[in-house]
Amino acid sequence: MRRLALPIALVLALGSSSAALADSPVAVDCGNGSGFTAAVDSLTLTSLQASLDGVAANPTGVTCSLAVGTLDPTIGLSTTSSGGFVVGGGRFDRGPGPGPMQGCGLNFSISAHASPNGFNGTQNYTINNADGCGDLSLHGHVKANVTCLAIVGNRAQIKGVITEISGGFTTLASAGDTLETDVEDNGNPSGGIPDLIDVFPGTAGTNLVCAAPTTSPFFEVENGNITVHDR
Repeated sequence: MRRLALPIALVLALGSSSAALADSPVAVDCGNGSGFTAAVDSLTLTSLQASLDGVAANPTGVTCSLAVGTLDPTIGLSTTSSGGFVVGGGRFDRGPGPGPMQGCGLNFSISAHASPNGFNGTQNYTINNADGCGDLSLHGHVKANVTCLAIVGNRAQIKGVITEISGGFTTLASAGDTLETDVEDNGNPSGGIPDLIDVFPGTAGTNLVCAAPTTSPFFEVENGNITVHDR
């Protein structure tokens, strides 16, 4: 298992060291109108920082920012999280087995949250030439929005509609189909227990109802972190 912690764009405006011990207001923005604000404890804040480090270290074309402390009211984020959120970035290896993408490493970045206006965010996956995926025909990218999110404990399910797709991903799905991401948050990377992730394409029109997985997703996050936060 490999873990990295690289610097990300942080805007720190904590009033005092004691303020960091209480819930801190944060703003997460990964573009595409998916920004949100929330109040989180110190452990969740550390996990969020690790998640966005994972986004930066494993590119999918997404750039995220994290602001902490006294937030500028003109920041213009689209929504406030009222029903939980999932933020993650990193890489996982599909491992040996049948199928053209087995053995490929997938970079991922996900940002999903529930708001008073519904669900917002994006799912992004990219295949490049790392980790056993030298076949150029498999390289590509898939992007989907977020249309539902369900969280139970440390597990969550995200669904959305595919809006961009290229390369090897086109053998599995098409624009307009559903993309489902299941995740399990097993703590910060320093804890030594990897987070888990699965991604599934589905037929169009199956993106409206989410149910958090009752069993653990299959693939270990080798480089990065996933933060699941329920309310």
